[in-house]
Amino acid sequence: MMMTLRLTAMLITSSTLSPLRRFSLHHAWIYHRRSIPTGLLHNNLAMISGNDNEKYRKRYKIHGTGMRSAVEMKTNTGHNLYTDVPVKMGGKDEAPQPVEHLLAALIGCTQATAVYVGRMMKPRLIIERIEFDFEGFRDERGALELPIEQLPAIPARLECITGVTKVHFKKGITPTDEQLMMLKEQTEARCPVANMMLASGCTMNIDWIDGATT
Repeated sequence: MMMTLRLTAMLITSSTLSPLRRFSLHHAWIYHRRSIPTGLLHNNLAMISGNDNEKYRKRYKIHGTGMRSAVEMKTNTGHNLYTDVPVKMGGKDEAPQPVEHLLAALIGCTQATAVYVGRMMKPRLIIERIEFDFEGFRDERGALELPIEQLPAIPARLECITGVTKVHFKKGITPTDEQLMMLKEQTEARCPVANMMLASGCTMNIDWIDGATT
């Protein structure tokens, strides 16, 4: 009973929370209604729908071959990718670093998702182009800490991504602050790359601005 009251209260007030938080509360409610131990919630949020809806799974496949610190890869859609690291890290600096690819993936995913979100909003926000200026950082000790037999005490993931997303809309469209915030929140919640980064604990401090105002 107490669990029901607690979840009900959280869901009633969830309209003031971010999309990601509302997503988690929604699944917590499902777990309770199905008598599933709530301790499994954090590990199985995505699996609730995934196991029941195989037809909705979008799969990605890539093959890679690495030599020293460089890797040449090819996707199952026929595109080639390359990564390398700087000379001081043992590479030849002949291709972007893996984490640079990660930031690039975030930008590409944000672009595609924002265009979709804007098109589905009412009224529609038709996007002509988006300019991105992102910077991320991590603590190198997470990857380099010794002894190698022990897991590092510091996470190796990106800790924070900052920057600006400048959105240029179709001529005649001037979004309100609320519409621009909805575009940002819904894009970050629906973009697979952004969603994964946020779930990892990475902080994203990215300002979304109307390109027509700058």
